[in-house]
Amino acid sequence: MDSMGRSLTRLLLGLLLLWFNWCLAVGCGGAEEGGGAFPVVVSTWPFREAVRAAWEVVSAGDVGGSAEDAIVAGCSACEALRCDGTVGPGGSPDENGETTLDALIMNGASMEIGAVAAMRYVKDGIKAAKLVMEHSKHTLLVGEKATAFAISMGLPGPTNLSSPESIEKWANWRQNNCQPNFWKNVAPAGNCGPYHPISLASVEAEDSGKHVVEGSQGHVCHGWFQSDNLLDPINSHLKFVNRHNHDTISMAVIDKMGHIAVGTSTNGATFKIPGRVGDGPIPGSSSYGDDEVGACGATGDGDIMMRFLPCYQVVESMRRGMEPQDAAKDAILRIARKYPDFIGAVFAINRKGVHAAACHGWTFQYSVRNSNMQDVEVITVYP
Repeated sequence: MDSMGRSLTRLLLGLLLLWFNWCLAVGCGGAEEGGGAFPVVVSTWPFREAVRAAWEVVSAGDVGGSAEDAIVAGCSACEALRCDGTVGPGGSPDENGETTLDALIMNGASMEIGAVAAMRYVKDGIKAAKLVMEHSKHTLLVGEKATAFAISMGLPGPTNLSSPESIEKWANWRQNNCQPNFWKNVAPAGNCGPYHPISLASVEAEDSGKHVVEGSQGHVCHGWFQSDNLLDPINSHLKFVNRHNHDTISMAVIDKMGHIAVGTSTNGATFKIPGRVGDGPIPGSSSYGDDEVGACGATGDGDIMMRFLPCYQVVESMRRGMEPQDAAKDAILRIARKYPDFIGAVFAINRKGVHAAACHGWTFQYSVRNSNMQDVEVITVYP
């Protein structure tokens, strides 16, 4: 009987050990596969300082800060550091030489979103986006009206968002005949414009079209820079896409309560046509999150990626039962089938903290921190 009791005890202990190891692998009781215990912070690229800033907020005390506050802290850190020159003020001039900001924040419980696009003269993109979410019933504000709203809500401004580096970059581009740029089917193809469509049927129509473009580019665009405006910025492009001229910080946070928030911040594509809005402030494109499912962040050629809403696709794929790795790959492949030369990446994280990523056209890195890690870890993903 004693022998049977000892055998039964050993069997039970063995089963308990197997169960414990299984839980560590699949995520029972707070330990999450590929992620670890909450809270969790995930960000595009090796933006370690941004992730550390978010982690400091979300991990503080017994309860920790909110996921939204952590998103603001993380993206604000990247804006201040001008991560890769593509986030925050002082980088990525448009073809007039001006830097403008796009940003978005989303609450994964209420599905509320605040965003700003082509915002001028206010350096705090993510904070402005949060103010839109908190103090308006709108989702997206743009241009100088976004600037006026942000300043009226207490953000500092007007501020010149250019820097010596952005001015030099723009001047060098101008000396290279404004090449490469984002125009197509226009003439003069190898110069700085003003441009007109090459398909105009007659010289008279060509002259008329040229007059219209000159009016819109010369009198309207440059008119913003007169002395009766907020500031007198400088003057304006990069067709080829890589992480140093066409990039975003996209961040997802799961706080200690399991609540999800996501956010993005960018100064857009270098030498973009003034007025261009990329995927950064577009819900479901640059980021998306739902407490019931998980979250996604994206980076790359926003003009292509926003046509597919890849982050909405990732979250909905996970809602239907896909693992994060499969959901990320599926979203990228949907774009690649239509645009095989596009460059971009997404990361996916489910509500358990399991994370993965997929990319196309470049080698992608994303950063993670959770309570099982001593510091931020950077994960490399190959196309």
